[in-house]
Amino acid sequence: MQRMRAKAAAGKVWTPGIPCNATGNGTNSRKVLRLRRGSVILGRMSTQASSTGKTRSSVNLVRSSHSWTEAESAAGFVLRYLSPMRKQLTTVMGSTEEADQALRILLTHLVSAGFGEHRKGRLRDFLARAVKSCAKARLVEQGGAESDPEKSPSLTLDSKQWLALWRNCLLERAWRALERMQHQDASRPLYSVLWASTIHPKASLEEIAAEVEKACSVKLDQIQLQQLKLEAKAAFAQLLADEVVETLENPDKAAVKKEIQSLGIGSAFSGLMV
Repeated sequence: MQRMRAKAAAGKVWTPGIPCNATGNGTNSRKVLRLRRGSVILGRMSTQASSTGKTRSSVNLVRSSHSWTEAESAAGFVLRYLSPMRKQLTTVMGSTEEADQALRILLTHLVSAGFGEHRKGRLRDFLARAVKSCAKARLVEQGGAESDPEKSPSLTLDSKQWLALWRNCLLERAWRALERMQHQDASRPLYSVLWASTIHPKASLEEIAAEVEKACSVKLDQIQLQQLKLEAKAAFAQLLADEVVETLENPDKAAVKKEIQSLGIGSAFSGLMV
């Protein structure tokens, strides 16, 4: 499928990673992008709905009640979050090869022992401790951590780097889920509309419509586009809330709101009823 060739908006840095979707002219190519500054995503997108039709504009923060603590397979569940762990371990260990060796230790332990008594609190805190623990275990394998305490990895639960990696992981998962929604109904290009509106925040409706048509061969008039913009924003926010819920032990509305604030992703919910 032909993919959008997204350009960076002023003041933002873009690196490979977040899927940039579109159903195109039948060719098979794929372009993926990742926002380095996930916390600013969707912050400028209009949330006005057309008066000609009803458009979804609300988010249920606790629509999903599945917590990570209820996962049947600890290793299988944790694999969803391999990307931030691998990046953090690469920083700690100094190379992707050593990061992968540390991850091997962690996943082997989870397969045999599961979450065990650590099945509580926030998943990101559990994984931060797990990253530190498996990094240390790998250094011990090499004869490093015990002989030289200064080589012992240091990683705080709320370090800026870990929070940024975790935030971007949840955003990427929400983007991919929205992309899958579009694949299920290509006539309603929610992903393409939201992506074009996000990377071109100052573009007019005509320009956004042109980007969407180029990306997925769906022609939208201004009324349709305005409705889909709000619906896409609400859908993305809902998917993001669902992602947050799964990383909390007791995901009630207050806990979800607090985590959204802690991660700096509140802009994804601006203009929506929550």
